[in-house]
Formats: sequence, C-alpha cells, structure tokens
Amino acid sequence: MVWLGRGTFWLRPATIILSSLSTSRPYLGGISFCSALLLCFLWSAAWGQSGWVKSKGEAYLQVGYQGFQSNQYYTLQGNLLTTNTFRQHSLYFYGEYGLTDRWDVLLSMPMYRFNSFETTTWAHGIGDLRVELKYGVLTGQVPVSVSVAAEVPTAKGDNFATNRELVFEQINLPTGDGEWNVWLTAAGSHALAELPIYLQGYAAYNLRTGYADSQFRDQLKYGVEVGYQPGKKWWLMARAMAFTTLGEAQNQFTDFIRGEGTQFMAAGLAVNYTFVEHWALVAQGQTYFDGWHPRRNLYSAPMLSVGLARTW
Repeated sequence: MVWLGRGTFWLRPATIILSSLSTSRPYLGGISFCSALLLCFLWSAAWGQSGWVKSKGEAYLQVGYQGFQSNQYYTLQGNLLTTNTFRQHSLYFYGEYGLTDRWDVLLSMPMYRFNSFETTTWAHGIGDLRVELKYGVLTGQVPVSVSVAAEVPTAKGDNFATNRELVFEQINLPTGDGEWNVWLTAAGSHALAELPIYLQGYAAYNLRTGYADSQFRDQLKYGVEVGYQPGKKWWLMARAMAFTTLGEAQNQFTDFIRGEGTQFMAAGLAVNYTFVEHWALVAQGQTYFDGWHPRRNLYSAPMLSVGLARTW
C-alpha cells in the first residue's frame, strides 16, 4: 500500500486504484505526477518543430534548467481539485545537427530530474532520451519539413519517493514514463521579406505503446509560433499549443497515470539574447488555459526555464 496524504491508494505496476479519498484535501499523487512529467517534456520537445533544416555541418546546442510546481489538478472529467503540491526540477539538453543540407538529427533529454510532493522525499534520475530524424521536403520562402522521433525509455519506469512522516510508505514518482513513443511531425515556416518576423506551425502524432500490462492511447499535438527580432541581438517568440488524447479509454485504471487521457491548451513566451557571437541566453515560460481542449488529467501552473545556447 502506498501513502498519498489524506487517502489511500493501492499501487500495482501501471495501475492505481483510488479508495477512501478525503474530499477536504485530496493528494492524487500518482494521478498528477505523470501528467506533469509528460508536459514538462512536451514543451521542450517543440523547439525543433519548424520547416527549416540546417546546412550540412551546422549545429545548435542548448542546456538549461526547467522548473514546475502546482497544487491545481484537473481531473479526467475536467474538475479542478486543490491537492498537495507536486514539484519537479530538471536539467536538460537539446541539440540539432545538419547531416546534409536536407537531413538533420535532433537529440533531447532531461539529463537529471527531481520529483517530489511536499510531504515526500525526492525521487531522482535521468529522463527519457528523444532521438529525431528530420527531412526538409521543401526549401525556399515556405520551407516544409517532416520528422520521425523515438522516445527511448532510458529512465526507470518505477522510482519511489518515501513519505517523510511514515517512512515505511512510498509513492512512485518515475523520471521517465517507461514506454517507447514514436512521434511523426510535419512543420512549415515562413519569414516575412520586409519585416524581421517569422511564422511557423506544426502538427505531431504520437504512436504510444504501453507500460507493464497497460496499453496507452495515441496523442495529437499541434501549435503555432511567431518570432520577432527587435534588435540585432534579440529574438522574441510567442507560442501556442494544443494537445489531446485520441480514442476511447480501454482500461479504467490506466486513465490516471502516465499522461493517459491528458488534454490541454497552452501559451508561452520566449526570449533569446545573443551576448557574444555564437552564444545566447534563453528564457521561456508557458501557462495552460481552457479552449476547445479543456484541461484534463493535468497539473496546471506556469512553467519556467532558462538556458545557455551555442551555435556552430
């Protein structure tokens, strides 16, 4: 049995059954964590989703920190609950390299991640590696690209944190989702001729597999971005994204874990400042909102990251 605050969960691999949950302050540990885990990586994985590809030998690398905490949980039915606070801190890297003038390879990964609730110790470890191959279908004024990416379960699918008050009780807070994912993405971009502005959009389909005995439903993500260069060293970006789970749930228990049944809409801003040639500081943030995909199975709060970027 796993302690989760004011209630009791019985934990089995890929299965959480809720019983006797207090309505005064529900904890919802296993429910909320995997949504937060999924969404932290979804935002960072959107960086390379443009129609442009690099020239042969060109490269981009970014390393940084990403933080998130929230006690506002949206259930699978879209109801808002106030819970104990979930916290996540990640050190990440993201890189692109031009194999040819048409082909890029992209790598990204949480190098190390820390997860906890306010009443538990920290579960920590590496995250899941994403390897992506991108092809420039069209070049010119409206470049278009397609890509295929594999998310490799390099992190442990189970990683337990301990209740600080009842040390014999634990909660599973893995730093990866324990499954293989295959993302198929198409993206297009356009730079305005007379203004320092670009526009781009993308759509991505996630072919999910499963963990233990659970099969997860596929997911769809799509978004747009507008970039503006107010000065030689500055870029400002505004982003919007939508995310939804497809199909009908096959298992009532798997709805509550590892992002199963999650949907949301999000908007964010990013700033890129080149402080010396080839080196830049990057700051970005996002927040969630209700639109045609109301928030479900999601912890909702602002998410912030800062990073250092290098180009070759």
